[in-house]
Amino acid sequence: MNILKNFFSFSREKETAHKMYQIIVEQARLPVFYKDLGVADTFDGRFDMISLHMIIVIRRLKSDVEQTRKLSQALFDYMFDDIDLNLREMGIGDMGVLVRVKKMAKAFYGRLESYDQGLSQDDDTNLASALERNLFRENETTPKNLALFVAYMRREAARLDACTVDALMKGELQFSPPSGLEA
Repeated sequence: MNILKNFFSFSREKETAHKMYQIIVEQARLPVFYKDLGVADTFDGRFDMISLHMIIVIRRLKSDVEQTRKLSQALFDYMFDDIDLNLREMGIGDMGVLVRVKKMAKAFYGRLESYDQGLSQDDDTNLASALERNLFRENETTPKNLALFVAYMRREAARLDACTVDALMKGELQFSPPSGLEA
């Protein structure tokens, strides 16, 4: 009986993760990030924007890890299943996909660590440095755009910190419109 309970419980988390991931991707694909703020509209640039939004969410889920562990893992799994699918659709073979996914997972964890550390500090220096290093590998940025991204991340992290665990477990995730981000 316990096995069935765990199976169905995990299914709910997978369903919630799918819902949350769609919201994350929708926000990450907003044209303002690419057209106005200079993130490269490439596979890598889109990965960076999805990662940024995923990290904001996972960071919040981490603060209530006992209740959110399965959801957080399902969300991570969903992201990398999607990356795997996208790489295959781009024509990359099995071995190439495996290598790229491993590399991207390592990059994601590096971003998670540096963004989390930057968001945990009052000073914006480390967060700005991490954002510049990761979001603008392909394009140069301006100090104004970098400051807008720092403010955006802090604002969205604060909004999510105010969400209840119950709301998050239901997939009630909402990002604010990126108004004011236009360069």
